[in-house]
Amino acid sequence: MRMLVLAKPQAAMVLLAIFALTTMSLHIARADDQTARENAYYRMVTLSHPKHVVLEPGGLAVLKDGRVAAALRKGEIWFIDGAYSDPPKGSNIVPLKQLKFTRFAAGLHEPLGLLEHNDSLYVAQRSELTRIIDTDNDDRADEYRTVAKGWGVSGNYHEYCFGPKLDRHGNLFVALNINIGQPLPPDRPGSKPNYLWRGWSMKVTPKGKLLPVSAGMRSPSGLGANAEGDMFYTDQQGNWFGACPLMHIETGDFHGHADSLQWTKRKDSPVKHPGKLPGDLTWAQAPKKVPGLKAPAVWFPYEKAGRGNTDIVCDLTGGRFGPFEKQLFVGDFTLSMIVRVFLEKVDGQYQGACFRFREGFQSAVFRMAFGKDGSMFVGETNRGWNSVGTRSYGLQRLVWTGKTPFEIKAMRAKPDGFELAFTLPVNKQTAAQPGKYLMSSYTYKYSKSYGSPEVDKKTLTVKKAIVSDDGLRVRLVCDGLRAGYVHELNASALRAVTGESLLHADGYYTLNRIPKK
Repeated sequence: MRMLVLAKPQAAMVLLAIFALTTMSLHIARADDQTARENAYYRMVTLSHPKHVVLEPGGLAVLKDGRVAAALRKGEIWFIDGAYSDPPKGSNIVPLKQLKFTRFAAGLHEPLGLLEHNDSLYVAQRSELTRIIDTDNDDRADEYRTVAKGWGVSGNYHEYCFGPKLDRHGNLFVALNINIGQPLPPDRPGSKPNYLWRGWSMKVTPKGKLLPVSAGMRSPSGLGANAEGDMFYTDQQGNWFGACPLMHIETGDFHGHADSLQWTKRKDSPVKHPGKLPGDLTWAQAPKKVPGLKAPAVWFPYEKAGRGNTDIVCDLTGGRFGPFEKQLFVGDFTLSMIVRVFLEKVDGQYQGACFRFREGFQSAVFRMAFGKDGSMFVGETNRGWNSVGTRSYGLQRLVWTGKTPFEIKAMRAKPDGFELAFTLPVNKQTAAQPGKYLMSSYTYKYSKSYGSPEVDKKTLTVKKAIVSDDGLRVRLVCDGLRAGYVHELNASALRAVTGESLLHADGYYTLNRIPKK
């Protein structure tokens, strides 16, 4: 009997282990299969680098002459010539002999952004925004000028400064991480100056004035402007954010995280203190009840569209990167992938949908930049945290093969549903069947607790599916749209007229406003 008592748990453990390994193997197999499908449309090229260059890009920029500049975690900036080289036949790796690495600058304090502007390089260090100038054009930095400083620096590990990025008015934006894991000072102006403006976005005007813009950030690792020049940022899932959001930044916005609110009582704060934050609301309710709280333009559902979203770049390549002109591309740290974002404005507020775009990078996708030929350079570093992939850091290039994938190009909100636009004509017979579309909606808790499951979930019924004559659009009429909720669509049953299935069949639309017409 004793042996039987011991054997049952042991057998159960063995079975659980086998099940876990089988599940993991199936997951990897599915991921490999998806990567293989994506390779047909966007091929991945890996750039070699010298052993003495620890290529962890905290910032990435493509210079006017086409060269790539990378600001590294260790405080250096390197120029890379030959970055557009093709690998030898049968390989996806560009050998070192086809590349040239030149160290431009050193001695920086954890640079987490890089921008070419005013014939110089601008970089955000922990304590300042710096302009680096090459006065004699020898590819060596000659002057380091402080452009702006004045935010708190205490030595906290998470005290990052991200940026800069440029908006349409010529303002340089930076975003400041909160002091995660460190006790907060009293909620009064003037307390602990080394915390000043933590959790805020800041801008430097063309005249050089540093101004606070918005509050409520947690870990704003991505900044970027859309085609219209409006500024956005990505934040990390955690306290107050049930999943990673894409936020539109405007002066006076409160994005949701409480730790930055102590500075709203300063005279130079454009943000009004919202009062005591409730702890029992959802994100569908909170913007109506918390003064000044701005809902995300897009939620990236956890695991489904990222676990740690990062950089933001806008496709302004004129079609050289495929059929997604003026859409945003957002990196993801943990899953080492890129997500695509379609945005629109409804009643003056940004909202839209996100879709998985490209998986299989060698490490965490942290920084991205479009090259002179329309390809995308991807800077990777897992910075000691976990990410999917085979390496801890590196630089890769994503090149459109010229073949158009069958994708949901856009998902637009309508008063009674959504309109889907496709990159290729859809099979009309299948697309006209409402039962081929699965849709649900949900939101997240707005709470100081870490993360949130999907809450208040409901299944939506698609009543009609009206296909356009050219097969490039389908109008979905739905019951039960809810403002403030993510609306998740699965269209895996659809096929193009050529017979191929959608490369990515799931879309996630954040419906902040239901259009009136």
